[in-house]
Amino acid sequence: MPVAAGRDLLAAAARGGFALPAFNVSTAGMALGVLDAAEDRRASVLLQLTPGNAGPMGGLEPAAAHLLELARRAEVPVGLHLDHGADLPALRRAVEAGFTSVMFDGSTLPYGENVRETRLARAVASAAGVALEAELGHVGGSEPGVVTSETALTDPLRAADFVEATGVDALAVSVGTAHGRSGEVRIPLLLEIRRRTGALPLVLHGGSGVAPGALAAALAAGVRKVNVSREIHGAFTGALSAALAGGGEDPRPALEAARAAVAAVAGARIDALGAGASAP
Repeated sequence: MPVAAGRDLLAAAARGGFALPAFNVSTAGMALGVLDAAEDRRASVLLQLTPGNAGPMGGLEPAAAHLLELARRAEVPVGLHLDHGADLPALRRAVEAGFTSVMFDGSTLPYGENVRETRLARAVASAAGVALEAELGHVGGSEPGVVTSETALTDPLRAADFVEATGVDALAVSVGTAHGRSGEVRIPLLLEIRRRTGALPLVLHGGSGVAPGALAAALAAGVRKVNVSREIHGAFTGALSAALAGGGEDPRPALEAARAAVAAVAGARIDALGAGASAP
């Protein structure tokens, strides 16, 4: 199956009233576990790489090549997304490597600079025909690659101006969640951002650990993409450690156990986001 365009996946989520599950992976086994869950539930998904996550897979280009091949072999639509691209060179490398959507993260920049740099990022994405996500406010947390643990909530009025000024395809908002930590979703704030930004797909970072009820409320408020990282990394590591505790020289059974653990966690997130049976 052709690798899915990020813009098409977001549009399908908007039509279906669900959120696109977007999983940050850092090993081939994690990606395979996500795809196992997606195919089992007939769900469209995004595989995501941050520049840091790509390192254990040989770097951005080798990791992208491998994940793109897995996406082509999948029986459901799968896109490849660059998460937290820090600058224009990173975005250019990503689109040249075949990513079908990219994020420019200028969330720690002063507002005017974030607008200016996001406009430049929009030109890069548009030239390549891929969707652009940006962030306003800042989702803090404790995962590798997060610039600061400090959280700055998204200002709804600025969100409206930002969307109009930049023409982004999706907006990551800071409404109480955090990278690597469970957080509470501030639904009234999310609803106000939605009111100010119209039908633009909103993105929730730090989706690991958010309760299903809070996710359902977020979907009703316009969230159309949810990022999940900590949960599947924890599942992979926990299963791998347990399987290796007995010793032995063959890592393959432990890697299969880790893949299965990721599939179980990813499947639960897919269900909570209403994305099951979303694939054509």
